[in-house]
Amino acid sequence: MKEIKGSVMINVPAEKVWTVLSESAMYKEWNPFITQWSGELKEGNLLDVTIALPDRPDTKFKSKVMRVESGKEILTKGAIKKGLLTSEHSFLIETIEDSKCVFSQRIKFTGLMTLFVGKTIKAAQVNLNKMNEELKKRCEKK
Repeated sequence: MKEIKGSVMINVPAEKVWTVLSESAMYKEWNPFITQWSGELKEGNLLDVTIALPDRPDTKFKSKVMRVESGKEILTKGAIKKGLLTSEHSFLIETIEDSKCVFSQRIKFTGLMTLFVGKTIKAAQVNLNKMNEELKKRCEKK
């Protein structure tokens, strides 16, 4: 198993972060990591996901919504090569004060291919961090 994670303090209420995060049709405008995420954000549904990584072609895959707690959490599970590389991606919004929250992401990678995709996982870490920063900018300027 390999894991990447990152978090950022955002100076707006958690509800505002949730609104921006759940407006996946707008990801193309601001999200450098998850450039497409289509499908209804409902437990059990499949999402069509496209991720962008530095110096690599976009990667497309299906991801199943495992858990949604409106305003707080999203958990998805996807496979790039069925059984060979699986990812579990969590998004968490934690209220610190009325107008401040922490947004966190964690992706756990499992499967045989984790032995061979170290550089790709490091690239994913770079864009996960960029996504967090761009989410912060978008939320704080809106």
